[in-house]
Amino acid sequence: MSDIQDKVFSDFEVPTTSDGSYFGRRKIIEATKEHFDMKLQKELDEVNQRLKSSKMKVKLEITSNAIQLRASLPLKPGDNHKQGRNKKQYKLSLGIPANFDGLKTAEEEAYELGRLIARQTFTWNDKYLGVRANNSKNITFSEFYEQFEKRYFQTRKRTIRSENSIKSYLNKFKTIFLSDEIITEKSIREKIKLTKSPHARKNALVLARLMCKELEIKADYSSLRLKYKPSERNIPSDDDIVTAILSLEERARKLRHKNDISRNSWKFYKFVAGIIAVYGLRPREVINKPDLKWFTSFENKHNTFKVHESNKTGYREVLPFVPEWIELFDLKKQDMIDTFKTYISDNPTASQLANKVSIIGGGFKRNNFNFQPYDLRHACAIRAHLQGTPIKAAADNLGHSVEEHTRTYQQWFGLENRRKAFKQTFEEVNELQHARYEITKLRR
Repeated sequence: MSDIQDKVFSDFEVPTTSDGSYFGRRKIIEATKEHFDMKLQKELDEVNQRLKSSKMKVKLEITSNAIQLRASLPLKPGDNHKQGRNKKQYKLSLGIPANFDGLKTAEEEAYELGRLIARQTFTWNDKYLGVRANNSKNITFSEFYEQFEKRYFQTRKRTIRSENSIKSYLNKFKTIFLSDEIITEKSIREKIKLTKSPHARKNALVLARLMCKELEIKADYSSLRLKYKPSERNIPSDDDIVTAILSLEERARKLRHKNDISRNSWKFYKFVAGIIAVYGLRPREVINKPDLKWFTSFENKHNTFKVHESNKTGYREVLPFVPEWIELFDLKKQDMIDTFKTYISDNPTASQLANKVSIIGGGFKRNNFNFQPYDLRHACAIRAHLQGTPIKAAADNLGHSVEEHTRTYQQWFGLENRRKAFKQTFEEVNELQHARYEITKLRR
């Protein structure tokens, strides 16, 4: 696997995108595929050149997601030639996938077939008639689960993001599909229909597309989509956020801990909660290679936070939504920074990041916060709207597209926030009217 990663992706830079939606991910997928196809075609040309130099009368071709062998062979049983000849050009499908491992196998098969042709000992059997290839596709969901990671990284660069994706896919696959049934269009459909919630159904459809692509199953499950209705979410007010974060130290004093690390854990949660509240970051962006040196530097005049390029939407420099909270929450105090460093890794793996994000969510509950980390991110989106920040600027700061910002985050714009917006608008109108009145009075 590492050979493939070195050969194919060593010179490939995963494109950055500020869009975490489907369209943003699509940009990365398409760029990766374009690079992979270019490398595979180059390798294929070299293999065909070797076959030609060895005088093998066989050529390899890529059709769809498979590698086929092309050669002039004796007529297949039941076949005929229009000019009455006893040979014909055939493309043999042996069930070889269009990837680098498959190319190695296909080259070996090409030499074997070439020798049979040269010795005039070729005969049509199950292998060359494609019977074995069809049988090899009849794998179970459990067998596919075991192969999933290897198949996935045949065509993708191994990064923290891609490792996190495959870990998520494997967990979802285990829940939705894992069984000893043979994978078919029908069995996939039945498994999808067993998922009842819109979120689980969406996950099932994503996995179904991946399976069908890998196994060359032609299927369309779009009619099985379920309409998504957002659940209620508690978006905290600014007062709730400040009260919760500032209460951490007092709460820690009341609890007795056995060691210094647990005694100082409140500083870790204060820093994480404070950073998310100020910058609207994803929890993973806070703990995955944060540039703390820049954050605390004298040169950082605008108090920006730099998100590392290995995160979901790549590198971005984030402006604070609430600058005054940086000082209020002591986010740049050295002891706060030092404590935070003891809880994170310099080069975290996907599993370590996932575990740490889970721990942060649990820590919010243990500290009696009435909100979760992502609620602070949503609060930043709503706050930006109330402050009149242009949607494009707010979306870029949060690291997603304008469409994602409008669709996902504005759905949490509840009655209380609408009331604030109307009140703020009326106050601005009243101030404007009062200003006009004063100007008119002065003119008189």
